[in-house]
Amino acid sequence: MKATRIDQGRFEPTVFGAVRRYSAMVLLIGVLMAAAAVSYNLMQVQVYRATATITVPQSTLAHDENPDQYFDSQVLLMQSQQVADRAAGIANATLNDNVLSLGDFAGEGRSLEITPPTQSAPGAFGSSIVTVSFTWPNSRVAQTGVNAALQAFDEERAARILAQGADAVAAVERAIQDSRTQGQRIELLKQRTQALVDMQLDLATHPTVAWAPEPQLPVNGSSKKAGAVGLLAGLVLGAVLAYLRAARHRCLDDRLDPVAIYDAPLIGDVPSTDKNLILPGFAAASDPLPMVVHPQSAAAEAFRFTAASVERIRTARDEQLAVVFVSAYTGDDRSTVVANVALAAAESGRPVMVVDADADWGTLTELLLPGSAPTDGFEQVVAGRSLLSDCIEASPFNGDITVLPAGPTRTKRTAGPAYAHAVERVIAEAKASFDLVLIDSPAVLRMANAVELVNDSDAAIIVLGPDELVNDHVAVVERLDQVKSNVVGYIYRRPGRTPRFVRRLRARIAGRTAGPLRLALAPSAPRFAFQPAKEPRPTARLPRD
Repeated sequence: MKATRIDQGRFEPTVFGAVRRYSAMVLLIGVLMAAAAVSYNLMQVQVYRATATITVPQSTLAHDENPDQYFDSQVLLMQSQQVADRAAGIANATLNDNVLSLGDFAGEGRSLEITPPTQSAPGAFGSSIVTVSFTWPNSRVAQTGVNAALQAFDEERAARILAQGADAVAAVERAIQDSRTQGQRIELLKQRTQALVDMQLDLATHPTVAWAPEPQLPVNGSSKKAGAVGLLAGLVLGAVLAYLRAARHRCLDDRLDPVAIYDAPLIGDVPSTDKNLILPGFAAASDPLPMVVHPQSAAAEAFRFTAASVERIRTARDEQLAVVFVSAYTGDDRSTVVANVALAAAESGRPVMVVDADADWGTLTELLLPGSAPTDGFEQVVAGRSLLSDCIEASPFNGDITVLPAGPTRTKRTAGPAYAHAVERVIAEAKASFDLVLIDSPAVLRMANAVELVNDSDAAIIVLGPDELVNDHVAVVERLDQVKSNVVGYIYRRPGRTPRFVRRLRARIAGRTAGPLRLALAPSAPRFAFQPAKEPRPTARLPRD
């Protein structure tokens, strides 16, 4: 087991996995983006767009002109200053107010938009239909503006037809005056008559107009549409941020991922016992001791399987076994695993000794010796102030379980070689009377003494869960490589029903909370509802030489 051999590329996250891990963050970003989009939409001035269509017939006076060229000339006429000026007057007269001006129908900032059918083939249906729209903050003004533009175009078109026809008639009359023969005069009179007829026909033939109705919805979107677009954009952004965060903080998402780190097998897959809510010491979210409360449950069977794995390890060595349970950071889950494994191992009638070496946390003592008064324990034995035989007690849940409590914490700790020699002595004395010794170690990345416990024990079992960082466990391997460590396997805690962000927040608070603070936060009532009745507590004694 070497940290340099760990292939960290194995833990590269996927987008789906990152979204699932940080689902609360992704959802929060999506909701915030949706709220921002709705707020922006509500703050914006609502703009309405009225749309109409017009089809312009070709003039008989321009029958010799190419149809496409004639159509283009009519579009240019719609965009002319003359039509714009006339449209502004018509619109203001309709609204009985001086609302619109020439600049609203022509120029750079105009509200009128003319869209010719550029994608239609000549002669096909719709090839001569022009779409005209007018945008304004008021729906009635928008409707009036676009209809006024079409009316102004019709009037301006008629005026130009009249002028064009008058010019044609005047030219024929001049030719009549200059005619020299009777035949020429008769032919020119026919042309004048035809020009007058064509002019009247063109004046009588108006463009086909689909007048614009008053728009009911603003073009800048409704709040629902803005919210949907904002939510979608937020979810995409949240997914990107979740992936970047997951790539930076890679976690053990799969229960087989730790194999690549510790080069050790999975010996137990147990449910996570979320003992506390966000604040340590308050209401229980699940039963921390299913071996006591629900002995026939699936959770209890998972701990029995884990205990059997530990027993097989002991049997394979054919000797007393001292197993230390370690984790990267402090938390209740490691202690609850040790307590339940001890209860499961003791069901066979084999005496088991449990050592609570995590004095700052002391959860194992609270679990197996509920309601016990503070007494000397592991800390005092290591310091040489008390004997091991004077500090151990039998658990009220099973008489085959002997507990060495953590003992009160002290300001000055035993550390270094003195701690290592004392731990070696305590483990040897415990193995002299018990075939199986289970040790609840402090967090490896929090307490240096945890490495000495691993060094003096026969085997080490890692307790970990899906929310823990890969880099933290790489650091654990680097520390364990400094001593003689025998990691025989790991126990994976399946995530519970508590939301991931709540579990993370609780873990952070738990890691920063020392023992005295936990006691100060704890309520005065007993912590567990399954505490046994008040009876005289049996005290286990080690044989003395």
